[in-house]
Amino acid sequence: MTPVDLLKRLADDQIRNLWVVYHDYNGRACAKTVPPGQFEPVVAAGIVFATANLSFALNDQMAPDGIFQANTGDFLAVPDPDSYRPLPYLDHTALVHTFMLTADHKPFAGCPRAALARMLDRYAALGMQATVALEAEFALYRKTGDGEYEPANADGMFSVTALNRYADLLHTIVATLEAMGIPVEQLGKEYGPSQYEFTVRYDSALAAADKYLVTREVLRALALQHGLIASYMPKAYAELAGNGLHVHIGLLDMGGRNVMTSDNPALPMSQTGLHFMGGLLAHAPGLVGVGAPTVNSYKRLLPNSWAPAHVAWGVGNRGALVRVPDTTRRSHVEFRAGDSSCNPFIYLTALLAAGLDGLERKLDPGPPVSAANLGSMSDSQLAALAVGYLPRSLPEALDAFEADPVLTGALSPVIAQEFLKVKRTEYRAYCLEVHRWERKTYLEAL
Repeated sequence: MTPVDLLKRLADDQIRNLWVVYHDYNGRACAKTVPPGQFEPVVAAGIVFATANLSFALNDQMAPDGIFQANTGDFLAVPDPDSYRPLPYLDHTALVHTFMLTADHKPFAGCPRAALARMLDRYAALGMQATVALEAEFALYRKTGDGEYEPANADGMFSVTALNRYADLLHTIVATLEAMGIPVEQLGKEYGPSQYEFTVRYDSALAAADKYLVTREVLRALALQHGLIASYMPKAYAELAGNGLHVHIGLLDMGGRNVMTSDNPALPMSQTGLHFMGGLLAHAPGLVGVGAPTVNSYKRLLPNSWAPAHVAWGVGNRGALVRVPDTTRRSHVEFRAGDSSCNPFIYLTALLAAGLDGLERKLDPGPPVSAANLGSMSDSQLAALAVGYLPRSLPEALDAFEADPVLTGALSPVIAQEFLKVKRTEYRAYCLEVHRWERKTYLEAL
């Protein structure tokens, strides 16, 4: 759509409240609502936000060394008409995602959405387009009287009982998203207590990220209407299953032909697909830094779990970091280490930058790993397979990202450095917090 088209849609849909949304470096949705009298100027020129907003961590602490401070002015969040979505569960309300511009309407180097758009242009210059589907896990909780949370059910994975229990909510979610032009591939009960998973249909990388972010907010809002909390937290409780964000990536030529599919039945993928995967594996440590960017993420990425903890790939192997689906076509790859604490624009930019490096340097991913449980192997067995570990903590992962010029360069120095400052600020706050486990273990024993 053009800006003129957007204004017409707003009128035709009788919108009275337009939420103008950007996503900060934490992936948190930030917005202002705009009344009809302001639609025309906002659609044309955007709405003002302080650049200092981008230097805040999820705990609302500001990075003390951030380049964005109280005196660094504003950016303009300019609506992208193609991201427009009415919100059927709110009267006369719609949202639109934005590109960030400087106050004088020039491209803003700190815009994650623009970084992803630039990366897609690099693929287009090579005659390729990236398609993406984001598969997110979440859990439904109720608050308890002591300020804690409990799973809303303990039904078995993929059980009909789990669908019956919340059929009204689940069907409302699917119908609402369909009405918003976001077709859901599937929504089902997952492994852990009250854990579910949804998959939104493949689209271009930018549109896929937009749809995933809208879906995330719709799920939260509709769950609240049913007295529940929908959480994407990677690991809410040690004894419960973690929530991941699996990214499925395909490559097409400009005519729509899948260039990852192999014509040779002896090969799991084409050489293009293998080189792309080689890039993902070569940059895996840094990719985890942007795809799993909270201290909590590393309580999920553990050996002997369904979440990956090693740098390896396999055909149909859900224990591997990169999975080639076990189908006859084998038309895409799945990267399994991320979670929904990421900013998907930043994460997808980094993933595609890693894959592009693999394509340009013709990187070899090595042989696939067939072992279902890499976590049960000794270090010597892993070394024999040339399989290493992913970063075991957030500081290690952030250091790996910072040391990877392919990833940081794709995001621009502004985004990369501010992202690191924000996440390290959050980590320092975590280190100063005294946790319940410490009191349980030390208070009477010492």
